[in-house]
Amino acid sequence: DMTFEDMDIAEVRAYAELFVSVFNSPPWNDRWTMLTAKLRLGELITTGTFVGKAAYDDGILLGIILGQKEHFYDGVHFQIQEFCVRTEHQQSGCGSRLLSALKDELNAIGVVNIYLITQRGESTEGYYKRRGFTASDKMIVMSESLTK
Repeated sequence: DMTFEDMDIAEVRAYAELFVSVFNSPPWNDRWTMLTAKLRLGELITTGTFVGKAAYDDGILLGIILGQKEHFYDGVHFQIQEFCVRTEHQQSGCGSRLLSALKDELNAIGVVNIYLITQRGESTEGYYKRRGFTASDKMIVMSESLTK
């Protein structure tokens, strides 16, 4: 039976293994290594504003969702920074249950808004739209590469 636990820095290696396996596969096709994944997840987990949940089934890590609380003029907002489910468990309801577990915790601590940045496309953007998220008509993501 699936259980949800608060993420713990002591488990960062397991989280990183999952993260690498998911995000180095389609549709992302990233090039994470265990080192870069452990650095990213470790720095996110150790902030004072971190909230994260991990899904387990019989002790096997199935997914993680994590991010940061941010004070804003109308209350506390939360940015989902990473969310992944083991590839073979995608489309099983695991991600939806993990997202719900996070929302329950955020509601309990008074968060008023959740937002995230994701890739365009049905399997990414479409996933969130089907779960009640909407694309902002006021905000865009902008970036500039500092390496030429």
